[in-house]
Amino acid sequence: MIVKEFKINELNLHFFVGINQIKMDLDEFLNFYTIKNQKEILDQVFKLLVEVQNKYKNSVVQFLKEKYILNSDHIFNACYNLQKAFQQEINISNKKNIEIFLYLASNRQIKKSIEAFGINITDFDKNSCIYCIISPNDNIHSINDELIQKLKAHETQFTLNNQDINKLNKIKEFFKISDDQINVILNSYGIQNNKMKISLDSKYSAFHDIICEKMALLSLEQVKIKNL
Repeated sequence: MIVKEFKINELNLHFFVGINQIKMDLDEFLNFYTIKNQKEILDQVFKLLVEVQNKYKNSVVQFLKEKYILNSDHIFNACYNLQKAFQQEINISNKKNIEIFLYLASNRQIKKSIEAFGINITDFDKNSCIYCIISPNDNIHSINDELIQKLKAHETQFTLNNQDINKLNKIKEFFKISDDQINVILNSYGIQNNKMKISLDSKYSAFHDIICEKMALLSLEQVKIKNL
């Protein structure tokens, strides 16, 4: 698990974010909660998440689909922006669990954002699942331990930050990132796309900057709407 502390002094905002990757033992999960139909798995998982959130006041726990997540910084920045949005009362959704999807997608359309980053039953059949925890207190590890126990799961190797060109191309298409946008960012790094081979790491950095800018624009749009 990766944990990061955030302090935004000008907003008097202090919180912690954890990102973890786990593998659930579905057979044990089904037996323990006497679930006979796999379609009930999601309902039981979300029920457990609500229980944990209620126990740890003002915490947020959300499972995320990895398909369009660039890396852990993508999630950290989405959490940073959603916390600012609620503090400044410019949030789009009334629920932080939904708002995180909007900032991950950099899009105010709730349905589209949930479809892109929300999990479904097939995600539990994969090698691992990703979730994030947001808390105003330094208790991320306690929340995580309880989640793992309730979900009948164990932590797996953290692969979210692995770099892959095919995944990058999917992210490029989803966010409608143009080659011109990429080249502008690369040029700011001192890299000219037509004169040298671009490393995958540099491309990831460029995508990160572009997605962060999209998140910032989403926040700015909300500020303008609030001031109308």
